Amino acid sequence: MGEKGGAVAFFDVDGTLVWHDMEKARTSGADAVFSRPRPTDGVYGAFRRMRAAGHRTFICTGRHVPFIPDTLLDLGPDGVIAGAGAYVRVGDEVVRNAVVENDLLMEVARRFVEAGVSVTFEGVECNLELRPDGAPASFASSELAHDLAGVERAIGRHSFCKFCVSDVSLDDIAPVREFCERYFTVCDLQYSTYEFSLVGVDKGTAIDVALERLGHGRERTFAFGDSENDLSMADHVETFVAMGNALPGVKARADYVTDSAADDGVVTGLEHFGLI
Repeated sequence: MGEKGGAVAFFDVDGTLVWHDMEKARTSGADAVFSRPRPTDGVYGAFRRMRAAGHRTFICTGRHVPFIPDTLLDLGPDGVIAGAGAYVRVGDEVVRNAVVENDLLMEVARRFVEAGVSVTFEGVECNLELRPDGAPASFASSELAHDLAGVERAIGRHSFCKFCVSDVSLDDIAPVREFCERYFTVCDLQYSTYEFSLVGVDKGTAIDVALERLGHGRERTFAFGDSENDLSMADHVETFVAMGNALPGVKARADYVTDSAADDGVVTGLEHFGLI
């Protein structure tokens, strides 16, 4: 798949391509808000204009494949980076699919069970929600485990690439975090949610994989994001754009700060750089 000209742009999803009503998520449940996010008509139109101008687009999200619904794929991207960089698809070809080894995943699960903290393991086929307190899963499409036996059964059938914890502070998981940081990079996704990805497996290195497959250099490459797991993109593209709703550290690293996702900041940013 050779160079065809134009720019290549990589877009985070949550807080970038789509804006979420977090109050609704708290009152109605995460499933109702996050399962089928829909970009605005302005964002759909911007992607059409990007294609017409000969530019290529990638979804670049912490979500793994099962949580990328057709409402996002209808944007018509040229590829998908999922699992915060663990999975890379260019066209129809999967060129990266990194997973956590089962022994390490079981040790992580054991430590979360001992701490009594819920954790969600994410994979290319499904998510596994480990709920030591016996609570139900947050998402109807997730598999559910309440103990290590349940985790062991799940990893006998599926592979997982990363994990997240929600509604906790880093102090709440300090003993588990100390172990995990030997093997994983921790990112603040905002709203008391933290993501643990294998060291060296991130959105930035995934962009390198995608660009190499495209035969495209770093020139005329753009990335848009709002959270800590988007920071890795900054060193792997020519221009890094932070959303108006981004974390302060993300804004500080950006080459340009656009409007909030709630105000179609992706569209504003693309117009600013003459891509649409």
